[in-house]
Amino acid sequence: MTQSRRRVTPSRSWTRFQLATSVFFGLALLAALVRPVHHLVVHGANPNALFSALGLSLFLAMVCRGYWTGMFSGPTGLRCRTLTRTRDFAWEEIAGFELRPRKWRALTVSGIVIVTTAGEAVNTEFIVGPNGRQPSVSLYSEAELIDLMAELEAQRSAS
Repeated sequence: MTQSRRRVTPSRSWTRFQLATSVFFGLALLAALVRPVHHLVVHGANPNALFSALGLSLFLAMVCRGYWTGMFSGPTGLRCRTLTRTRDFAWEEIAGFELRPRKWRALTVSGIVIVTTAGEAVNTEFIVGPNGRQPSVSLYSEAELIDLMAELEAQRSAS
């Protein structure tokens, strides 16, 4: 039986942007795949058409995976998904959530960190910053991150 999970995102505008870009690139790639696939079907295996179809298919898979990145909460715990990795944490494995400074693309930012009972600190996509005189790269305000941490802490305590 599958457990329902909901996306944990403090900013609805970012979620809409992520959905819109994934749908746009997905449709554009599907349209671009029509020609090489048609060429393969009509004219047989041509290396150029084959590599084009394969490359576009892999890129389409990454776009689809990009839509499903983020943090999702459910009755049993959290799922943190990036383009290359998915990690599941049971609520019992999570000791807490912290807002810690860290490096992100050569900038010092603050981000939500999942602290496990084993002492491991796992960075998430939720950042605010940078901390200093650099231009802002934040998708979220610090207040939104603090509210999100309180919500996650309440879910963890309730389970």
